[in-house]
Amino acid sequence: MVQRGEPGRDYSFSERAFEECYRDTFGTVWSIARRVARDDGEADDVAQKAYLALYRYWSRGELREPPAHLLFRVAKRGAIDVLRARGRARRLFAKLPPPEAADEISGPLTRALRRLRPEDAALVLTQAAGGFSYEELAAIEGKSVASVRSRLFRVRRELALRYDEEGGER
Repeated sequence: MVQRGEPGRDYSFSERAFEECYRDTFGTVWSIARRVARDDGEADDVAQKAYLALYRYWSRGELREPPAHLLFRVAKRGAIDVLRARGRARRLFAKLPPPEAADEISGPLTRALRRLRPEDAALVLTQAAGGFSYEELAAIEGKSVASVRSRLFRVRRELALRYDEEGGER
């Protein structure tokens, strides 16, 4: 598989070329994902997103590098995103009271979340609990990826401020 930029190479998209690329690279892409994923399901998700990104770019004629380069880069980033989402969820849920005590105990994180707008608190909890990517959250919210990223940045910053005000320890 080759792409624009290499003289004498054909980078045109075809279903056959995509299938060949898939056969040639799947084991490596999946291995990259599985090294950091908690289970085979997470690794499958990372690999699927990598191949979907490749298909989208390649079929539109927007691929600017060899297909394998894009695949491995997207898989690596996807695996890192899985780790980050897992860490965010772990940190968030470690600060929440256990479900059986939620009605009786109102810890700093619970109080801080209550001080946010309900839709902002829901967005943060949705991402943390579901481990959703920005693209998935954008689809859920019906917004652009850029707007979801910037909104999450602002909400996390506000949540950190409210958490500090409620006496939370970092």
